[in-house]
Amino acid sequence: MTLWAWVGETAERLRADGHPVLADTVAGMPRLAAEGDVARLKAELPSALRAARDVAGAAWLPAYLRHWPVWARVNHRMEGTAALADAEALLRAAHADGSGPAAHGCCPAACPAENVLACYANIDGPGHAVDRAALLTALRAHVQPGQPAFESLALAHADMLVDDERPEEAVRHLDGQAARVRDTGTDVGLSYGFGYVRALRHLDRFDDALAILDHLERNGVRRWPRGVPRTDADRRIRFERARLLAWLARTGARPAEDAVAALPDVREAEAHPYLRSAWTEAVEHLVERGAVRNDWRIGVTLTTWARHLERVGSHRPCLELSLSSARLAAARGARWVAHGALRRAQRALSAIRRGDDLRDDLVEAREYVERIPAAVLPVPAENLLAHLRGETPDQVDPENQADLVLAALTVRPDDTALLNALGQVGRTLMLTDVAVGPQWERVRRAPGDRTAALALLESLLHDNDTAGVRTLIRTLSDAVVTQRQPA
Repeated sequence: MTLWAWVGETAERLRADGHPVLADTVAGMPRLAAEGDVARLKAELPSALRAARDVAGAAWLPAYLRHWPVWARVNHRMEGTAALADAEALLRAAHADGSGPAAHGCCPAACPAENVLACYANIDGPGHAVDRAALLTALRAHVQPGQPAFESLALAHADMLVDDERPEEAVRHLDGQAARVRDTGTDVGLSYGFGYVRALRHLDRFDDALAILDHLERNGVRRWPRGVPRTDADRRIRFERARLLAWLARTGARPAEDAVAALPDVREAEAHPYLRSAWTEAVEHLVERGAVRNDWRIGVTLTTWARHLERVGSHRPCLELSLSSARLAAARGARWVAHGALRRAQRALSAIRRGDDLRDDLVEAREYVERIPAAVLPVPAENLLAHLRGETPDQVDPENQADLVLAALTVRPDDTALLNALGQVGRTLMLTDVAVGPQWERVRRAPGDRTAALALLESLLHDNDTAGVRTLIRTLSDAVVTQRQPA
């Protein structure tokens, strides 16, 4: 039985038993999670838990309700270390006395281990392969074929095998678990097909993966009623298809026009973080093919996404996306942006366990970035800002402006107007975390420079860096105290 079938049947039973509001919540929470609406999930949880107390014979309800806010954070919003403690707490609660999840009413549609496994995958899938395998082994006795949780854990196991460089074994595992489900008289759900797509992609069987997506679209999604489940499945199919077609276009096996036509709008990836890696890979392939324009707007997008992954502790995805960002920035000649991406990639690399392959990619990207020629000032440094203000709208390129401002700062490091300009262009490029470096240097050298302090404060506030604001206040306060002390 698929998740959505289970949810529908369970909601109908609750409604028939006189719990219509709770029935709507049981049906609505996984839909909100699929859309990544964490705020609504958190807002609805307390009242839903209170209502669950009145339902006899449904010990699974509280765990089910608590599952979805964390699921949305991990699977939709792509959180890693930021969500791990909450995910592990739900898993510990399910095994509080060592008797297994069934004793605590573990829901057959929402195993608490799913979120822990997804967190491990987000943090460093290959590096946590052993942890994931151990957890999956411990869960075998607690889920049965035909339950939605069985299917979810089968997919998690296949993902672990792919991350452990065993994609062929992943395909065999998916085949075997699907056969066990069919022996119960039911079948696996549509989402099961995405497990095959990922494994086949890692086996370089791109045409086979595309055939599966076509099958899912024809025989699955189009037959579903309109709603969140259908929209979510359709979205995943389109993004996976775009990634596959873009790679095939890069190798010359498919027309680039087909891949460009299949590429979803960037706003859709912006709204659904779990799809961003597919969009990024597709765009990088198409840029390499010369089919998509590589401009500063792509740089802003990728920087924003990489910084989100860094904040939520999804280290390996952050590393992979930062490497794409660095390579694309180098191709544009955007020196400052590229170096910022490399530094972010280096931080992510230091946080993962298995990174030899990506370490080599980082070395290669760094060599590529180092070949970017240094910016040459078109006018004397003191006249640069006036020159930039005279640019026409079609001439404005924030990445080029940033490189020129930095070149001018090497000549005039204490020029507060240039430091302020760096903060402004940093905000445009979503690189305020990098722009504050030179600004901090000036403030520490001259804490009495109010213009420099205000420029730094503006950058810190834009970045929601409350710790940085507190440090700035202490720095300025300490400087005042020092000035007032008698000689």
